[in-house]
Amino acid sequence: MGFSTCYDLRFPELYRRMLDQGAQIFLIPSAWPKIRLDAWVLFNQVRALENLAYLISCNCAGNNQGTALAGNSMMVSPLGKVLARAGEGEQIISLDIDTKAVDQVRSEFPAVSDRVFK
Repeated sequence: MGFSTCYDLRFPELYRRMLDQGAQIFLIPSAWPKIRLDAWVLFNQVRALENLAYLISCNCAGNNQGTALAGNSMMVSPLGKVLARAGEGEQIISLDIDTKAVDQVRSEFPAVSDRVFK
């Protein structure tokens, strides 16, 4: 597993490094603002897809010191599909995942192993 925080989603090289160290799942606690919700969704999906890994994010909901937070915690598949997604409020989402699916996806679509720069 690889761990990061919300702002780290903007830096793909961090996730690539975690991938190179064996990560199959990324876990991300966050306080992402509602005003940038579209970027939140995009980064969650892209980081999962480009690394062919699961991504599980937990984002704060409500307000913090006058900033509206986005909520929308999610679980994303190695192919970038949102498997479960919370709404804007407090909510618990859960899903069973199979890490063997990561190996299967990576063998069927070898984008990770086909990289030129490692």
